[in-house]
Amino acid sequence: MTVEPGGRVRLATGVGTQGQGHFTAFAQIVAEVLGVDVADVHVITGDTREFHWGTGTFASRGAVVAGSACQAAALRVREKILELASHELEASKADLVLAGGSVHVRGDPGAGITLGALAVKANPLRGAVRPGTEPGLEATAYFGPDRGSTASGVHAMLVEVDPETAQVEIRRYVVVHDCGRVINPMIVDGQIHGGVAHGIGNAFYEQLVYDEDGQLLNASFMDYLLPTATDVPRVETAHRETPSPLNPMGAKGVGEAGAIPTGALFAQAVEDALGRTGLEICEIPLSPSRLFELIEEAR
Repeated sequence: MTVEPGGRVRLATGVGTQGQGHFTAFAQIVAEVLGVDVADVHVITGDTREFHWGTGTFASRGAVVAGSACQAAALRVREKILELASHELEASKADLVLAGGSVHVRGDPGAGITLGALAVKANPLRGAVRPGTEPGLEATAYFGPDRGSTASGVHAMLVEVDPETAQVEIRRYVVVHDCGRVINPMIVDGQIHGGVAHGIGNAFYEQLVYDEDGQLLNASFMDYLLPTATDVPRVETAHRETPSPLNPMGAKGVGEAGAIPTGALFAQAVEDALGRTGLEICEIPLSPSRLFELIEEAR
C-alpha cells in the first residue's frame, strides 16, 4: 500500500477476484483506517506485476484473509503518517486526527497537512533518510490465520408443488445470516442472493448426465437446465453480526452461505408439500422429470 504524492492511495493485493466486490470492500477497509474517501483508494487484485505472491479467491477467504492483510498494511501506513505529521505539525501523535485526506491537530482543522503533501515530504529528493525512518508512506503486510472463520445462518422457504406436473414454485425465501462484521451490506446481500440462485439450480435444475462410456449427454443449454430470473424468488435477508475472534476485523466468510443450505432445504420443503403422498426425498438434484418419477413411485 502506498500514499501517492497526489493524495491517492494505491493498494495491490495478491488475492484474485471473480466479481465479489473486492475492489469496493478493500477500498472501504483502507479508507476507514486512513480517513480518506473510498473513491481515492485505487485497488489492484491478482496482478503479479504489482504484488508477487498470492492465490485465488475461494472458501470465503477474500474479506477474512486479504481484507485483514489490507487493514494491517493500512494501519502501518497510518502509523507512518502520524509519525511524520507529528514532526511537521509539532504536535503529539495522540492529538492528531486523520479525516478528509488530511491530518490536522484535534480541535483545529486549519492546522493540518494533506496526505499528498506528507507523501512528498516522506520521499525527499535530496539528502539522506533521517535515522530510524523509512522513506515513503507505504507498507506491505500479510495475514495468515491458523483456521478459517465460518459463517452461520438459517434458510427458510415456502413452496407450492403441482403433484400432476411436478412443477415447483418457490413462493417465499428468507435468509437470516451472520458473517461477522458486515463491511458492505449491499455486497453481502448480493452474494447471498446469488448463492441462493446457485443453490436452486443445484437442487432442481442442473445435472451433468453421462452414459455408460463416460460420454456427456447434456453438453449444451438445450439439454442442461438453469434457473432464470423467473425461477429465482425475491430473497429476504436479515443480518446478525457476531464478530469472529479469529481475525482483527471480526469478519467471517459469506460466499457459501447462500448456496450450501439451499439444496437440502429445497428437498425438505418439496417433501413436506407432498406429505400426503408418503414421498421421502433422499436425493438432489431432483429436476422436474426426476421429481415426477419419484411422485409416481410413491403413488
